[in-house]
Amino acid sequence: MKGEKWYVKGSFTVEAACIMAAVLLSISMMIHQAARIRDETVGAMGLHEAVEKGRHEKGAELHVVASMVQDNMGRPMTLSGYQIQLKSRWNRISGKAQGTGWSHEIEGKRFRPEAFLRKITLIEGLGEEDGD
Repeated sequence: MKGEKWYVKGSFTVEAACIMAAVLLSISMMIHQAARIRDETVGAMGLHEAVEKGRHEKGAELHVVASMVQDNMGRPMTLSGYQIQLKSRWNRISGKAQGTGWSHEIEGKRFRPEAFLRKITLIEGLGEEDGD
């Protein structure tokens, strides 16, 4: 028994290589999917920021707001790039963000502080009548 060498059969090595390939492939797919979710989230949040700035900043040029937000979003990991477009129709601001195989739209009314103050005054008046 002394001097005998112990060998592992080749089939174990081949099976281990196949399993390792499957594990590495699944890990790489999970990383890619996480990067895609991150890119979509950054795009949606950037669009939301642009629409909110367009709604609240009086006299702001929408194309300037869109390009500023687009520059601040950084470089996407999986998408080819972000495109943000803002449009104003009467008292509404609508925005659309696009990437490779992905798009998102948001629309909102322009912010009117005088209407907000009227509502607050009405609520305060109702509270005083009830004694609250």
